[in-house]
Amino acid sequence: MKRQLYLCICLLGVIVTSCQSRSTKKDPDNYVVESIQPDVISKEIQQLQTIDATANAEFKGRTYNMHVIRRADAGLPIVTDMQGVKYYDNTISLRIDTGGREVINKDFTKHTFASYLEADFLQHSILEGLVFDKVTDYGLMFAASVSYPESDLYVPFHVTVLPDGRLSVEKADLMDDYEPETEPEQNNG
Repeated sequence: MKRQLYLCICLLGVIVTSCQSRSTKKDPDNYVVESIQPDVISKEIQQLQTIDATANAEFKGRTYNMHVIRRADAGLPIVTDMQGVKYYDNTISLRIDTGGREVINKDFTKHTFASYLEADFLQHSILEGLVFDKVTDYGLMFAASVSYPESDLYVPFHVTVLPDGRLSVEKADLMDDYEPETEPEQNNG
């Protein structure tokens, strides 16, 4: 009988301890404290994926072949976003040819657009993209963007390549239906 009583007391002790442990875990204050994880900043340098795209367009009776490659560039300064995450900046190469003649073969970095950007934005941003947009009266228009890495905060640009290979770069509005009213300014570069 003593043995059964001892066993019951031990069993009761295990049950009481178990119930106390469960009630502590269900306590909202303890649960919140237990679930908070410190922010972990990756020690690795992040990068956007490489993109290799081609397109063709007709302009004034000629077919233009366009080739755009975006790649992370370890040769450029590392960009640190506002949360302390480090990123490789990108270089985007644009090559256009027509009828066996090279029209342009140029590498772009965010510094191509630096004169349009504030210093703080330039420091924490990367060149995100350059894609063919449309044919205009003057040439082939591309949409470009410099942005905070992996965010919706960006500055858009229009890059127009003229048939002789000259470039026109201008800051774009955030509207999709942009149409230039005058011939774009030309930049040799």
